[in-house]
Amino acid sequence: MPTILAADIGGTNSRFGWFEARSGSEPRLLESCAVPTAAVGSLAELFTRLRDEGFGLRPEDADRIVLAVAGPVRDGRVSRLTNASWGVDPADPANHLPPGKTLLVNDFVAQALGCTLESAKVSAVTVQDGPVRPGVVAAVGPGTGLGLCALVPLPGGGVLPLPSEGGHAPLAMIDRHEFAFLEFLQARTGHSHAFGDLVVSGPGLSLVHCFLTGRDLPPAAAAAEIGPDSETAVWFARFLGRSCRSYALCVLAWGGVNLCGGVAVRNPFLADHHEFRREFRDSPAYGEMLGAIPVRLVTGSDTGLCGAAKYGAMALGS
Repeated sequence: MPTILAADIGGTNSRFGWFEARSGSEPRLLESCAVPTAAVGSLAELFTRLRDEGFGLRPEDADRIVLAVAGPVRDGRVSRLTNASWGVDPADPANHLPPGKTLLVNDFVAQALGCTLESAKVSAVTVQDGPVRPGVVAAVGPGTGLGLCALVPLPGGGVLPLPSEGGHAPLAMIDRHEFAFLEFLQARTGHSHAFGDLVVSGPGLSLVHCFLTGRDLPPAAAAAEIGPDSETAVWFARFLGRSCRSYALCVLAWGGVNLCGGVAVRNPFLADHHEFRREFRDSPAYGEMLGAIPVRLVTGSDTGLCGAAKYGAMALGS
């Protein structure tokens, strides 16, 4: 059977998977491996580390290679990863990737596709119930940054992924308490405005927690201090709900919203929170329709990796 080498190259970790493509069913994961992204300075170094870890599938032996990367893909390459210091260009001879076999996609295209797999549905947690309807399905994920992607259904079947860098779009602050937080962000970061990558992310959780408590902690330590009833959780859930509402309205995601990303997966109470649901529905014109959109938290740790393999299987099928 055809083999797929899938990679989910994120700002924090890079995950690799050896998949077997099977006609009429989902790709099957045979082996996986993870490498800290910050431990390398180039794609070539990343593949060297992968070989050193004893990963069984060599790039030259794969039928398809799919690199899902945290950054905008233009002209088949990524000039620079959003949250790392190096870029990705499959055509660079230093990477020794077979020409014609290697595909490059935004990491949230892979996340969105991964959320549609049966393996992801089994582990999903319902955040807001609603009828399953045909339409655009959105994926939103707070992690090292804020990832967004929409899957548009095609008339003949299948979906068209729409990549997005909406995590860098402005995030509105709406009352005097949030205006004070904005001033804190401006003084702390030097940025002129708030945006999703800055606030609805792991680093954003640290900033919210520092503003509210005065405790300046890394994301994991900040998350360890909070619970569903903490003020930090209320604020973060509100910002997450606001970001999801904005994106759902932008792409008309009547088919559903899938929440993923490391921050939500490791701290599910930030998504399955009453303040998230209140904020998500807070629209004068479309509150009722937003309240009917099914929202679920996809908790699988390999969602992006499996979605990259799905993308590879789609390419093999075409």
